[in-house]
Amino acid sequence: MRKPSRLTFQERATLGWGKVRRFYLAHFRPAYVRESLARRVGNCDRTGACCNLMFTCPLLDRRSQPVRCTIHEFKPKVCRLFPIDERDLRDRDILSPDVPCGFSFIPREEFLGQDRAAVRAAAGRLRVDSIDLPRD
Repeated sequence: MRKPSRLTFQERATLGWGKVRRFYLAHFRPAYVRESLARRVGNCDRTGACCNLMFTCPLLDRRSQPVRCTIHEFKPKVCRLFPIDERDLRDRDILSPDVPCGFSFIPREEFLGQDRAAVRAAAGRLRVDSIDLPRD
């Protein structure tokens, strides 16, 4: 994983904008977040790269292997939703390009092109109650 001090100005600006974008999406765009999360496949590999975007989360326990969140049950909304979309994976890959994230996304056009049953099944896999999205 790259150290934050080794990032270029452009990379830091990209990560900063990503923080603002994720906050906005998590709190003000629930429909977009639901659609994106329905397209998300895979599981968290617990690499800790997402906990180091812009700054290292003080609640990250690096001593355990794999790394773990010390307040996992009470994570902030933005942390619970990560990654919201493909842009978040690109942000994450700035810090850790060699270790891939366990999540990926079905391309939006392909996802929307599926039959209704498949789209409903994908939406049914979401545990929106544990994500705690704002109401539309």
